[in-house]
Amino acid sequence: MLKSLTNIFRIPDLKKKVLFTLFIIIVHRFGCHVPVPFIDTEALSGFWSRQMGGQGLFNIIDMFSGRAFRNMTVFALGVMPYITASIIIQLLMVVWPYLEKIAKEGEIGQKKINQYTRYGSVAITAFQSLGLSFFMLKMNLTTLQSYKFVFILTTMISMTTGTTLIMWLGEKISEKGIGNGISIIIAIGIMANYPLDIDVTYSMVKEGNLRPLWVVVVLALFVFLSVVIILIHEGARKIPIQHAKRVVGRRMMSGSTTYLPLKVNQAGVIPVIFSSAILSFPGLILSMFGVGGGGFMATLSNIFQMNSDYNLYSLFGLELKGAFLLLRSVNIYTLLYAILTVFFCYFYTAITFNPVDTAENLKKYGAFIPGRRPGKPTSDYIDFVLTRITVVGAFFIVSIALLPMILNISYRVPWSLTDLIGGVGLIIVVDVFLDTLKQVESHLLMRHYDGFTERKTSWGKRW
Repeated sequence: MLKSLTNIFRIPDLKKKVLFTLFIIIVHRFGCHVPVPFIDTEALSGFWSRQMGGQGLFNIIDMFSGRAFRNMTVFALGVMPYITASIIIQLLMVVWPYLEKIAKEGEIGQKKINQYTRYGSVAITAFQSLGLSFFMLKMNLTTLQSYKFVFILTTMISMTTGTTLIMWLGEKISEKGIGNGISIIIAIGIMANYPLDIDVTYSMVKEGNLRPLWVVVVLALFVFLSVVIILIHEGARKIPIQHAKRVVGRRMMSGSTTYLPLKVNQAGVIPVIFSSAILSFPGLILSMFGVGGGGFMATLSNIFQMNSDYNLYSLFGLELKGAFLLLRSVNIYTLLYAILTVFFCYFYTAITFNPVDTAENLKKYGAFIPGRRPGKPTSDYIDFVLTRITVVGAFFIVSIALLPMILNISYRVPWSLTDLIGGVGLIIVVDVFLDTLKQVESHLLMRHYDGFTERKTSWGKRW
């Protein structure tokens, strides 16, 4: 492994790409510490201390931005507007024939789609920063209460410029660096939370507020879940594809057999993001109306909280420990979270992978699935297989997303520790590292250097 790492710096082109990527990452991390003008840092710190952590909308944005949102810097919104714009464009490609036609134009069409995504990202950032500035004014998080218009305009310009710069940095990594730029920026932002989480956990153990056993359990789960994520990420159902004989020029090309890979987790982490955002709105809206004290509205707000008092454990008045504490996690929030995540797994898979188009493309190029007639029987079979394997992917996503909630709600393990093992963060970090290592591996093997993995032929020689 160490030899393979040193080989990276023996290839001038690869060395240049890696160093350029590291330079862009440093620039991004520097921008995460440049605050928006006129922010009251003490009031902002008090606001975040009242947040319970977890999977709320603010916490999701803060995780993706590498704590830039927590500090209200120029990179506060991070790449979330870009992700939102990408999802909207993908949805529109299904229902709007104009975009669907552009998407099928190859590289030129993809450039147009990317351009539309950038424009959409800027518009979404301006809208979100406008709403965020109003929210900060309402929560008294600014020192410029007397000049509200100046604060709103300054916040919009700062955050919109910051998000646009992040998009540009991500594209530069993809163009001149190694790996997917936007994905790397997201992963680095998530990993930026780890040092503070470890420091908080160490302080809690030292002060006796956290049992060391939970640290061992979480570290063991971290290793185990990382392996599971790798297996699921690489897991795919390979459907055999038979190509018919065809004439190319004056030559008769014999038929060949390839595979159509259907990924187990086709939707990625998008379902978790959607579910978290939707479930955060009831509590956010109720908090804006100033729910406090008692009454129906306060009860309704409590029901939609992640650590709600209305759960099966309190419903039956239990005082047992051990496995019975798991009933604390069975509440309206976690049930809706699981249901919405499964729904979006199927929904997003359906809009990003069209079995009918795949069957038509196979028929167009003279390919077919053995035992299935071209056309509708082929598309029905692909849809049948995709529906079944999505069950595994949905179960995997729900399990990873709910695990930190269960540990926090049922066993009171702090978020600073559970953040390491679940939710969106760990999946993204592992996936990005896998994709980046594959690109590095291809560069090494192309130049006859040892890669990170060793393969041997039947004669025992490396290739």
